[in-house]
Amino acid sequence: MFIILGIAALGVLLYVAYRALQPSAPAPDDGGQTIVGGSLPSPAIPQAPAGGGSDGTTPLPDLPSIAEERLVRLTDFPVISPALNKDDTRVLFYKKSGGDLFSTDFTGKTQEKQTNLTIIGLIEAIWQRGAGRGVVRYADADIVKAFLQIGTSTIAILPQGITSVAWSPDGGTLAYTFIRDDRLELVITDATGKNPRSLLRTPLTDASVAWITSDLFVFATAPSGTAEGYFFVFSRRDNSFVKIFGPQRGLMGLWSPDGATAVISGIPAGKKETELALYNRAKKESLPLQLATLPEKCVWADAGSLFCAVPKIIPPGMMLPDAYLTGSFNSSDRIVRIDAATRAVSPVFDEGDFDMTNILVTKDKKRLFFVSRRDGMLWALKLE
Repeated sequence: MFIILGIAALGVLLYVAYRALQPSAPAPDDGGQTIVGGSLPSPAIPQAPAGGGSDGTTPLPDLPSIAEERLVRLTDFPVISPALNKDDTRVLFYKKSGGDLFSTDFTGKTQEKQTNLTIIGLIEAIWQRGAGRGVVRYADADIVKAFLQIGTSTIAILPQGITSVAWSPDGGTLAYTFIRDDRLELVITDATGKNPRSLLRTPLTDASVAWITSDLFVFATAPSGTAEGYFFVFSRRDNSFVKIFGPQRGLMGLWSPDGATAVISGIPAGKKETELALYNRAKKESLPLQLATLPEKCVWADAGSLFCAVPKIIPPGMMLPDAYLTGSFNSSDRIVRIDAATRAVSPVFDEGDFDMTNILVTKDKKRLFFVSRRDGMLWALKLE
C-alpha cells in the first residue's frame, strides 16, 4: 500500500517539474485588434482600480510588439491643444482636468508640470510657432474669456468674447476677432497682448481669421454642410477685402506655412458628399485629392507637403463637417502623406482604431503626434 502511494506521489512531482520547465503558452487571440505602443488601441484602454494611474487610468502595460516603438501613448489622461516646443524636443499640452500645463518627451516617460495655474472650463490654446506663447480661451459661465500665456510664469489678460485668434507667420504679432456693435472687429497687438490696434470691421460676424502672410488675413465663414461657405482675404497694406473662394457648402480650410495653398474640404456643386482639395491662392483654382476628410485632421509639414488623418469609412449621407464637429460621428482613421505639387498620396499608417485630431509633425518629418478624440489621450508615431 505504501509503495503504491509512493509511486503516485513521485508521479505528481515529476508532472509538476515537467510543467515548470515548459515555455510560456502564447497569449489568447485578442479578437483582431493590433497591439501597438504597449497597449490596445483607443478606446479599449483598461481602467485602473482605485489608486491606479492619473485620472483613474492604468499605466501602459509592458507588452512586446513589433510596432511597440513606432506608436507610443504619451499620456494616460485627456489633454487639450498640444504643441511642439521651439527645439522640436518636447510636446507641450494642457491637462483637460484642471488645465495644468505640462510637457513630455517623445516617449512619455519624462513629464514635467510647467505651471501651477488651474484653468477651469478650458476650451483651447492657440500657440505661437515654437510654443513660446499661447492664447488660452476658457468659459466662465456663459462668457468666453482669454489670457496670454507667456512662457511658464506670466499671463496677460485679453478682452472678453474673443471669437478667433491667429499669430502672424513670424510669431511676433497677435491678431484676434470679437463682436462689437453687431460687427466682427479684427485687432492686432504685440506679442505681449499690448498696444492693440483695430484693422477691420465687417458684417461677417460668424467668420474666423487666419493670418497667412505678413500682409494677408483670410476670413472663413462658419462651416456647415447645410450652408454656403466663403473665404475672404483682407490686405492691411491695400485695405482691401475681397472674396477669393465660394460658395461651397461645408467649406473649411487649413493654410500652408507660406500662405500660398490651402487644403480645403467641402461639398462641390452637384455633389452630395464632402471632398478634399488643394486650393492655389495665386491661380484661384481648386484641385481635388480623391480623399474625404477635414482640414482640422491635417497638418502642413512644410509648404510642399502635409499629413492627413483620413476616415476609413464615412457612412453614406453623413453630413460633414456638422456630424464631426458636434461629436455625433467619430471616425476610424488612417494617416496619409500628400505632396502638394503632384497631389500624390502615400500611405503612412493604418493600424488600430483612432479618431485623430490636433495633429503635429516635427520639422524633420520623423515623428507625428495626435490626440485620440475618443478619450483625449496624446500619442506619438515614429514616421521613419
